[in-house]
Amino acid sequence: MAPEDASARKTSARGLRRRQLLLEAAGELLMEHGFAAVSHRAVAQHAELPLSATTYYFRSLDELLEGAVRQLADGWLADAGAVVTDLPPQLVDPRAMAEALVRVAALGPAGENATDSRTLLSLYDRYMEAARHPRMRPVVAEYDDRIEALLADVLRRRAGSPDATAGEIRRTARLVLAVIDGALLRALAEGHPVATATTAVEQLLALITYETHGKGQA
Repeated sequence: MAPEDASARKTSARGLRRRQLLLEAAGELLMEHGFAAVSHRAVAQHAELPLSATTYYFRSLDELLEGAVRQLADGWLADAGAVVTDLPPQLVDPRAMAEALVRVAALGPAGENATDSRTLLSLYDRYMEAARHPRMRPVVAEYDDRIEALLADVLRRRAGSPDATAGEIRRTARLVLAVIDGALLRALAEGHPVATATTAVEQLLALITYETHGKGQA
């Protein structure tokens, strides 16, 4: 290998490390203080890198924010996927099913122990930010779609679900996610434990049947 080739590879690896440090710094600031705290200067200081690095590796603050949110979302999805993988093949107890659904959606332990409020506040903060920054909307939509797919995987473990179509289970997953979002937002605002969201999901599931199966609906 020519000396200049080795030098180029070293520079590239260094650049990737610096870019990753900036993304991690932006994500940490976002988690701790919200989107308003993420600026070029704040990210550079948090990453212990020169201010010029932020504009060298990212064309705009929006691009940096988008990259940070995508990285956070990928981490949350990996955690949620691990929860689903560890579940038993069937969840007969309605409470256990509701707890599993909340765990997957909320990325924290369900039941009487509150989920990590910092993670939850950051999770819902992205919804508010998406309304202000159109560039974030595809990131949010992709995240929601993948969470719904994981929730559908959990719902297939519910007694009676084998008789449901894939479309019915996916629509149920979308409804469940909406209920979890609403219940957790209210719990955060009022200082209630996450168990209130679990109860809401359990009550919702008690109302859902799959009577439309076999009537031509996908």
